[in-house]
Amino acid sequence: MEWTDEGILLNVAPHGENSAILQIFTLNKGRHTGLIRNAYSPKMVSILQPSAQLSLNWSSRLEENLGNFKVDLLKTRADILMASRIGLAAFNSLSALCISILAERDPMPELYNVTKQFLDKVGIHTDWQFLYLDWELKLLSCIGFGLDLEKCAVTETTEDLCYISPKSGKAVCKEIGIEYHSKLLPFPPILRSNQRGRTFSHHDLALGLSLSGFFIEKWLDYSIENKKTLMIRKRFLNSLSE
Repeated sequence: MEWTDEGILLNVAPHGENSAILQIFTLNKGRHTGLIRNAYSPKMVSILQPSAQLSLNWSSRLEENLGNFKVDLLKTRADILMASRIGLAAFNSLSALCISILAERDPMPELYNVTKQFLDKVGIHTDWQFLYLDWELKLLSCIGFGLDLEKCAVTETTEDLCYISPKSGKAVCKEIGIEYHSKLLPFPPILRSNQRGRTFSHHDLALGLSLSGFFIEKWLDYSIENKKTLMIRKRFLNSLSE
């Protein structure tokens, strides 16, 4: 078995004396794990920086095996991320969520392209932090847990949407939700379609991320590894308010 693709390096873990296990989010093969040899040679160390865009060749005798990667560098982002504490925290959160949530070898080209576009804007685009919220919403959508925020789940009105159902992720208008407001989630202004074009603060962003985080936590089980993922995400959220 052999294939070629491109991908974003999410994580590098030592394996033996000279090898490493790579976690890569690929365009056509989804999140994929593989072994790379001589990972700690000077040349490979400069290439194997998390967030790097790589050209990949994967091979294995059997498709279900771990397999071996050969890689070439297409684009490095490490210099930009290392110069931005918040940018690095954002990538760490994104990487941890991809590893914890995305099923291995399940192709998600749409999410891959959104991820690539987001990482290319970190540290360069003005107010790029707000794009991270869009990325989390796309992540939820791609795993089948997308939020429906355009109309009330009960009346289908698009007016006066004030709440979100914690069960369905659908919007609820004030008239219907007022009686159950203690059981519903508040609708952050930053996610309301009628507020597009407004300038939002980091406090508004935090409210939006609180909502996406609620549904991310609902999706994840409470394993030790997933608790670590949520802690990494929380460090990014904390960096926004520092």
